[in-house]
Amino acid sequence: MSKDTERCDSLPGCNYAIWQDSEEFCFTTDAVFLAAFPHLVKQARVLELGSGTGAISLLLAARGAATVVGIDRNPHVVQLMRRSIAANKLEDRVSAEVADLRELKKLYRSESFDLIAANPPYRNSGKVRQVATAACHEVTATLEDFFQTAAYLVKYRGRFAIVQLPERFTECMELALKYGLQPKKLQWVHSFVDKPAWIFLMEMVKGGSYGLEVLPPLVMYNADGSHSRQTLEYYYGMAEEAE
Repeated sequence: MSKDTERCDSLPGCNYAIWQDSEEFCFTTDAVFLAAFPHLVKQARVLELGSGTGAISLLLAARGAATVVGIDRNPHVVQLMRRSIAANKLEDRVSAEVADLRELKKLYRSESFDLIAANPPYRNSGKVRQVATAACHEVTATLEDFFQTAAYLVKYRGRFAIVQLPERFTECMELALKYGLQPKKLQWVHSFVDKPAWIFLMEMVKGGSYGLEVLPPLVMYNADGSHSRQTLEYYYGMAEEAE
């Protein structure tokens, strides 16, 4: 990758620096929403599967996770995540590793983490992006690989949180039940109140009982295009007055 395409951005809400490369997948609102969505226990040990440059991992650290590990098979984005960790002086709490998520059973014991978060590739078909192909399409790991790995590594009564496209909701529900991950919290995310949902957030509990809480829809923008109160709460932990 060219050094000319690398840049240092700021994460909303915590102002952590994050190094990214425009030739790779850069974080978007779905990462911010996912990082704010799941319950985080005290002294939480967290794993992010397919971490890319680490936006979700860094945001979970900002929320107070005791330790966070980001896993990605792309050495370049892992290198960028490590630069971000150093820039924010988080070496004692956050780490980034090059690894194939399908091989993590060899690296970690079962039930090693309190929370596992993932923003899996959205597409398993259709037109393939030429930039950040593996981040957007199932070319290195399937959606089932994410569920299977999470089910193995998350603690009993621990949580697995994902963001995905509505068209894959049924598939996610089937995989959750297949691997003993009971869906417990769900939220649909819309760009505008009159638009269909474009993603959903779901939190599952390993070995959890039946009972799904469906939150009010998250509508990102007001009619005038400004960020909604809900979006500001996700971004900054508290609503701010829109200018």
